[in-house]
Amino acid sequence: MRVLIVGAGIAGLTLAALLKQREIPCEIIERQANLSNAGYMLGIYPLGSKVLYGLGLMRDFIEGTVPADNYIMANGENEIIQQLPFSELFTAYGPYRCCSRKALIQVLLKGCEGIPIRFNSTLESLSSYEDKVSVTFNDGSKGEYDLLVGADGMHSSVRRLAFNKNDYDYYDTGWGGWVWWSDDPMLNKNMIREFWGEGTFFGIYPTENKFGVIAVTPTMPEKVKAYSGRANDIKKQFPELAKIYPTLFSQIPKDDDEHFFYWPLSDVRTKRWYSGRVALVGDAAVGFLPTAGIGASMAMESAAVLADELSRTDQNYLGWALSLYQKSRQQRVEKTQKDSRQLAKFMFVKSTVWANLRNWLLQYYSIKNLAKSIDKSFQEPI
Repeated sequence: MRVLIVGAGIAGLTLAALLKQREIPCEIIERQANLSNAGYMLGIYPLGSKVLYGLGLMRDFIEGTVPADNYIMANGENEIIQQLPFSELFTAYGPYRCCSRKALIQVLLKGCEGIPIRFNSTLESLSSYEDKVSVTFNDGSKGEYDLLVGADGMHSSVRRLAFNKNDYDYYDTGWGGWVWWSDDPMLNKNMIREFWGEGTFFGIYPTENKFGVIAVTPTMPEKVKAYSGRANDIKKQFPELAKIYPTLFSQIPKDDDEHFFYWPLSDVRTKRWYSGRVALVGDAAVGFLPTAGIGASMAMESAAVLADELSRTDQNYLGWALSLYQKSRQQRVEKTQKDSRQLAKFMFVKSTVWANLRNWLLQYYSIKNLAKSIDKSFQEPI
């Protein structure tokens, strides 16, 4: 069996490492020139990281990440609503760790040694047949595989080429944010801080050597792209926090920094996870809002299930294996996605009245209760 994986992200690399372990030949193509600029911050639940035990990569993962021992929720004026020892939520299951996306990718690459990765490579076309899938790459070369797996994210080119538009739907919160890095020394390296404001949301998340920061407001179409003065605009939208964290706000990238981008807070759901000899995994199948920080963990878990099903079949019975993969994962992943959408409705509130009511209620309805559905998923089979 020969497998082509499109996308060298979390889902794609997890799948590749697991296929290598099972001696199933695979190769990867990645549209980027390299993996040096691999995104921002992640939170990894034991749901996902437990896959690393089987790959022999857990020690590398722990060494390259940091614990999130504490969580503080405040309003937009920095008045604390609640705080709790976050790590205690998951002590029965494993460590909750924070890291940059790049750090997790570096860990996963250790499990992918020897697997061919073609950079600057995309698909121009694909044709799925009963016994194979034929592809044409952007350099004009062609290839034939027993299975093609789209692990190329929320705006998957594989999904666009192999599925109909009515096979998937996007969901938009109407909010979005600017993301950047900070090494502000006054920040606690093991603490997550979130500020649930009125028409604003602000988050500070630890990683292995710096902090990921996101400043969220309702989407303004005219300000989605880079424009002059955006750093000052961000400071104006978060005046109290700009006073409290002057160093952090001084580290907002310059207006012409191409890596400083606006992140629309939207997700996607695909009705079918496979079509013929083409399958989807991770955000390509079901993308996640960052509200619960569980998307990467779900992607790793799905990759593990797909690899498991592929290890118990051959190229003659792939349809059966892919149907079992979808049946095993779809309901669980969509339920978790729904929970992330519900959480977004609590986090992103424009009305002053509703924001004040929410923050008052949250004094009595803890984040533990909000995380109940995540806790339940730990106790269910994958």
